[in-house]
Amino acid sequence: MPFRIFFVLLFTQLVPVSCSAGDGKPISITVAADHTKANGQPWDGIPGPGVGRGRSAIPLPKTNAPPDLAVCVVRMEAPPECSMRYEAAKQYSLCQNSYDCIFRRVSIPDGAFGLIILDLDLQRHDLVDLLILTAGKALTPDELGKLEIETRRRADKLAPALFDREKQRRLSKMLVLPLDRCAGVKGCMLVQSEIRVNWAE
Repeated sequence: MPFRIFFVLLFTQLVPVSCSAGDGKPISITVAADHTKANGQPWDGIPGPGVGRGRSAIPLPKTNAPPDLAVCVVRMEAPPECSMRYEAAKQYSLCQNSYDCIFRRVSIPDGAFGLIILDLDLQRHDLVDLLILTAGKALTPDELGKLEIETRRRADKLAPALFDREKQRRLSKMLVLPLDRCAGVKGCMLVQSEIRVNWAE
């Protein structure tokens, strides 16, 4: 084998090839979930009294447990990248039983991407919210339409909708927001939660 070819093969073995080319700067995403689902049902357990979001929520009885939040970034032609932890092939939230959670150093692309917010359960995950966040170069209507289809498809796969009311909710117009609008203290209000983003250090 010629020395030059041998050197190239050796180099590719020793130096990992990055799959994140074109990624933007990592961000931190803070999610504060509603006290209940949009239909008034609890995230986990049986119904109980209370109102509010995040840390401002009124404490609940143990029969109505807070959600186990996770976020997933959706890109075109790639599996979603979800911020969660794995134990014995099971998926767990980084903030178990909490109405709010900070997901640090979330990798995002330079341009627009889909964001899926989940409540993780052992048998079937619940969809908290989904939206498209835009940044950098504006998408064409065709590109935006494809990203919307992909985000909805991934959400349905991660958290299948079993009831007609939930299926109808997911057919609502996709929320498309500039990433900068959700930055800082104010954040962005969604259907069942609110989010705040900050550039990771």
